Amino acid sequence: MRKDLFTEKACIGENARRDKFLQRQLERARAAISDKIESLSYTGFITYYETGSRKEYENEYFEHRRQLCAYTILAAVYHEDENFLRGLENIIWAVLDEFSWALPAHIPETSDPEACVEYIDLFAAETAFALAEAADIMGNRLDRRVRDRIKFEVRRRVIDPYLSGRKNSWDTVGSNWAAVCAGSVGAAFLYLAEEDEIKTVMPRLLKTLQCYLDSFGDDGACTEGINYWIYGFGYFTYFAELLYQYTDGEIDLFSIPKTKAIAFFSQKIRFSNDRTVTFSDCGDKFINRSGLSCFLSRKYEGVITADDGCALGFDDDACYRAAHIVRDFAWRSPGTCNGGSEWGTYYFADAAWYIKKTEAYEFAAKAGNNNESHNHNDIGAFILNVGGNCIVTDPGRGEYTAEYFGNGRYSSFAPSSRAHSVPMINGGLQVEGTEHKGEIIKADDDGLSIRFEKAYNDMDLSLLKRDFIFKNRYIVLRDEAVFGSGNGSITERLVTESKPEPCAGGMKIGDVKLLYDTSVYACSVAEHTFQNGYDSVKTVYTLDIEYGSKGRGSITELIFEF
Repeated sequence: MRKDLFTEKACIGENARRDKFLQRQLERARAAISDKIESLSYTGFITYYETGSRKEYENEYFEHRRQLCAYTILAAVYHEDENFLRGLENIIWAVLDEFSWALPAHIPETSDPEACVEYIDLFAAETAFALAEAADIMGNRLDRRVRDRIKFEVRRRVIDPYLSGRKNSWDTVGSNWAAVCAGSVGAAFLYLAEEDEIKTVMPRLLKTLQCYLDSFGDDGACTEGINYWIYGFGYFTYFAELLYQYTDGEIDLFSIPKTKAIAFFSQKIRFSNDRTVTFSDCGDKFINRSGLSCFLSRKYEGVITADDGCALGFDDDACYRAAHIVRDFAWRSPGTCNGGSEWGTYYFADAAWYIKKTEAYEFAAKAGNNNESHNHNDIGAFILNVGGNCIVTDPGRGEYTAEYFGNGRYSSFAPSSRAHSVPMINGGLQVEGTEHKGEIIKADDDGLSIRFEKAYNDMDLSLLKRDFIFKNRYIVLRDEAVFGSGNGSITERLVTESKPEPCAGGMKIGDVKLLYDTSVYACSVAEHTFQNGYDSVKTVYTLDIEYGSKGRGSITELIFEF
C-alpha cells in the first residue's frame, strides 16, 4: 500500500477559511479561471527557433499553468462545488494534451517528436510534479480516467525516460536547475512510481541534489539572488519533506548543516521597504513565498518569517508554479508572518559577498568571478540604500531571450558592467569568464577592501583596489589604480534609480550628497531604459566621474553623505 504523502494537504481548506491573506488569493484564483481553454499553438512554439523570442509561446503555456493552479486550489478548498472539480479535470486534460511539457527555449532544435515529448527541463519536471500532486490532493474525487491518464503521461514523459538512465543537462549542474528538476522528478516518482523504481532512482536524484548543495559555500549564500533562492531552495525543500515522510525520517536532508545555512540566507538580504540585494538576474524587490518561510521557521529556530507585504500572491509568479502556491495554503501559519529582517554585518566568504545593515543605511558589495550562474560582469559592484530609498542600485535581470543566454549576452545592458557601479579602465569594461575575478581582502564592521584588476582584460593595469570606509553618517569610497605604462585612466560609474542633480561639492542622489573634488573631476549623467521582462521596461541613470588627467597611479575618493 502506498504511503500517504503530503499529509499537510488536509490543512488547505481550514487555513484558507481562517487566513485573510489566503482568502485574498482565493479571490484572485476565482478571477483567473475560464471555461474556455485554448490549445498551445504551433506558431508560438516555432517562433522561438525563428526569432529567439520566448514570450509568444510562453504566454500561452503559462496561461495553462495559471488555470491549473487556480482550479487545483479552488477544488481543494471548495469540496462541495463540482464546477471547480470539473474545471480542474478540463485543464488537466488540456495540459496532458500538450505536445511537450518542456519549453522551446530549453529543447535543442529537433524534428524528432519523441525527443521533444520526453525532454525533461524545469517546466516538464514541474508539470509532472503539479499533476501528480493534484491527483494526490483530489484522490478519488478526480475522475478515474483523468487519474489514469495523469499517471500514463507522467510516466511516458518523465518517469520512464529518467528511469532509463538517460542523461539530462541538469544532472550535475550547480544551480537551481538541479534542485527544481531533481526535486520535481523525485516528487513525481514518490507519488506515482513503484517502490522498486523509487529505490532504483533515489541515489541518482540525491546525487543531483548534492550538486545543488555543492554550488553553495558553507556560508549558505545564493549568488543567484532571492528569486532563485526561492525557486531552487523551495523545490529542494518540497522534495526533502516528501522524502522525509516517505522514508519515515530515515532520509533527512534538513539535517545537513549546509541546508540549514541556506535556510537563513533570505532574511540577511532583506532591506527596508522590501528592497533586496539584486546581484545577478534578480528582481529589485524582496519577495517571499510565505508557505516556504513558515515551514523553515518551524524547522529551524531563528529563521524569521517575512510579513505579508512582500509575500507572493496567486498572480505574482508569472510561471504559476503549483508547488509554491499549494504550499502557501498548506504550510502557512496565520499570525506568524510578521517579521522579516535583522540588523547586522554579514560576510559571505565563499560567495565573496558583504552586507551591512544599520538603522541609517543598508549596503551590499561583491567580488567573486564573472562566470557565476546567471552571471553579470559586476566584480566590485555595490548597492546603497539610505532611509529605505535606493541610492546606488543594481538593475538586475534583462529580458530573457535566446541572445540573452547566448553569445550576445554581454551586448545587453543589464548583464554587462555598463549597468553596474564599477569603474571603466582606459575606457574598457569588465570581461566575462572565471579567470576575470576579484578578491575581498578585508571585511569587518569598519570597512571593506576588494582587489579586482583581474576583472578587466587590461594588461597595463597592475592594481585595482576598492576600499569602503563606514561611518555613522557617511561612507567613503576610495579606488586606487596602478598602471605599468604611466598612461592609464579610470572612470567611476555609479548606477542610480533617481536622476543625479548637481549640488555644492558634487552631486545629489535622492537625499544623499555625493561629494568629490569638482575642480579635478568631470561628471556626466545619462539615462538608460531597457527591457527587464517580456512586457516591462526599467529606467536607470549612470553617473560617470572621470579624473581630468592620466598617470601611472590614480586614486579616486567619493563620499556619500547622509
